[in-house]
Parts: sequence; C-alpha cells; structure tokens
Amino acid sequence: MIRFRKEIAIFCGIALLTGCSLAQKQQLPPREKGKAWLKEAKFGVFVHYLGGGPTWNDRVDSFDVEKFVKQMQRTGAGYLILTLGQNSGYYCSPNATYEKYAGYETGERCSRRDLPMEIAEALADRGIRLMLYLPSRCPQADKQAMAGLHDVHEQQPAPQEFTGQWSEVIAEWSLRYGKKISGWWFDGSYNTAGWDDLSKPFNWNTWAAACRAGNPESILAFNPGTRIDKAFAALTDQQDYTAGEQNKFQVTPETNPAPSGVQWHILSFLGTRWAGKDGPTNSDEYMVDYVRKVNALGGAVSIDVNVSSDGTIYPPHLRQLIAIGKEKN
Repeated sequence: MIRFRKEIAIFCGIALLTGCSLAQKQQLPPREKGKAWLKEAKFGVFVHYLGGGPTWNDRVDSFDVEKFVKQMQRTGAGYLILTLGQNSGYYCSPNATYEKYAGYETGERCSRRDLPMEIAEALADRGIRLMLYLPSRCPQADKQAMAGLHDVHEQQPAPQEFTGQWSEVIAEWSLRYGKKISGWWFDGSYNTAGWDDLSKPFNWNTWAAACRAGNPESILAFNPGTRIDKAFAALTDQQDYTAGEQNKFQVTPETNPAPSGVQWHILSFLGTRWAGKDGPTNSDEYMVDYVRKVNALGGAVSIDVNVSSDGTIYPPHLRQLIAIGKEKN
C-alpha cells in the first residue's frame, strides 16, 4: 500500500509538471493574445470625441462617464475605441510631453481631466476593453504644434525628429494607462517613407515600442485610408489588425482578406458620415446579419456612433447597437 501511494504521488507529480510545461508551451505571445481577444469581442463602438477652443476643458468636464458606460454595457460591445484628439490639437487627456514640445501651458490644449483613464476604469469593471485613436502625425491645423514637433504635411514623409518626439508623447500616455488600454488605432498613415527604413534611429519599431511601453499586449493598426486595396493591408510587421476604414459596412474577410497573421477588422459609421447625428442608414436586420457574417468569418466590426459632449449616445444609434448586441452570440 505504501509503495502504491508512492507511485501515485510520483505519477501526480509528473502529471503536474507535464501540465505546467504544456500550459507554458500553449501560452500565446503578447501580441497574439491581443489579436485573440479582438476576434472574440466580435464588435465594438468607436467614438469621435473632438472639439477645441477656450471651452474645451468645460466640454471634457461635462462628460458623464457613468452614464456613458452604462449605455456601452447595454450594447453588448466588447470594446470602445476613443479619440484622444485629432487635427485641432486639442486632447481629452493630459500630456506633459506634448505640451513641452508644442509649447503650451498645462490645460491649454491637453485637458486637465483625464477622461480616458476614467472611462477605462469604468469599462473594465464591466468587462469592456478600451483602445485609443490618435493621428499618425502632428495636429495639422495647429501651426505652433507642427513647428514645435518638427512635422510637415501628412502627405510628406515624417521627419526623423518628429517621429522621435511623437513616440515620446505616445509613450507618456502608454505608460500612464498601462494595461487599462488594449490597443491603438492610428489615422492618416498615408506616406510611410519616413518610417520604412528600419536602419534609421526612428521608425515603425520606435513608434510601436512607445505604444507598447505600458502594455506589451497592445495591438496596433495604422490607417492608410479607405482605398479597398490598402484598408485591409498591413503597413508594417508591427501591425496586428487591419485599420479597415470604409464608408459603408459591406466588405467581409471573404471578399477582402487580411494578410496572414493579421486580425481582420473593419471600421465604418452608422450615420451618413463620421460621428453624424443622423441615421442609421442601414436597417437593424442588415447590420445584425452583416456583423454575424463577419464574425463567422473571423472578423471584428467597429461601429462609429454619434456621442454628445456629455456622453449621451445618439438614441437611434444606441437602439441599433443594442439590436446588434442581442444577436452577438
């Protein structure tokens, strides 16, 4: 009996070690984990939260995070993509590095309130992920920032000095948010010549390292525009999912597949334009069927909706999101 117990103990020990070994072998690399969750999420919501001027801080302060997140929860969406800022040069989050290079005082262009942090924490409590939107280039409408960050027109190659400084700006956000954000969607990656030469000090790898400084599992997409032959391509080995910008929900992973190893993803809007307060232009039946079809083919769908300054999702858009969410599984 004693010998039998010893044999059982040895067997259990070997099984435990074998199980641990198999678990380690099966553990996905950080970026693969990110692509896996996006596929499993099936669909998410995209919000353009933009503006500017002397009342920008008041606008950001008016956003009701709890109300917004409760709406998100009702939709059944697996993630949110939120704009940090765009071409005006106003951002809904503090960033001392940006202010240093752009030559602005605290709160002058970057909001005093850290809206993404509050949203990320509230979403996480409900099992919803957050990703962030940012242009690939300096805000084109802000001449002071363009000069301070040494950038040029977005159709021209990005200068080395700009890419180095922009990476520092991104790294500040990435390190602050850590694993509270799960990825980035970069707009306006039109001319890649400034990043393609990996022998130069600042390139795609520099940029990607800044994005993943706070979370190695962060997934990245770089948007070259809506051209169908580019929207579902990968601009760099650092890209994890397709940017997929389109003006209608129509293409699928079958009609326009992603490159091998890149997660298929599409982004379009419910209204007649980005953040448009109208529509939806498609019926609930069409959108439910479309999202189901894309999901069945392994793709993910991001849906842009109108959101007011206080965080209210435009009711007709919210109703359609809820209809989509009900059919998610």
